[in-house]
Amino acid sequence: PHALAAQPAAGAPAMGPAPVLLQLTVNGQKVSTNVEPRVTLLDALRNYLDVTGCKRVCDRGTCGACTVMIDGRTVYS
Repeated sequence: PHALAAQPAAGAPAMGPAPVLLQLTVNGQKVSTNVEPRVTLLDALRNYLDVTGCKRVCDRGTCGACTVMIDGRTVYS
């Protein structure tokens, strides 16, 4: 009985956010990818677009390693 309970019901709708199109200008070049809405800017840059200049160090945005420029402003990604 436990194995049957672990299986999803046939035809059950998928839950969760679907990937959305993300279009950015990175270092003067237009790039685009599909990411789930919960992906951070840092993860989108590093994991989806292979931009590795910004780093994950403190995981809180307090050390500045994840800093990027957006419209001339510095922000933690």
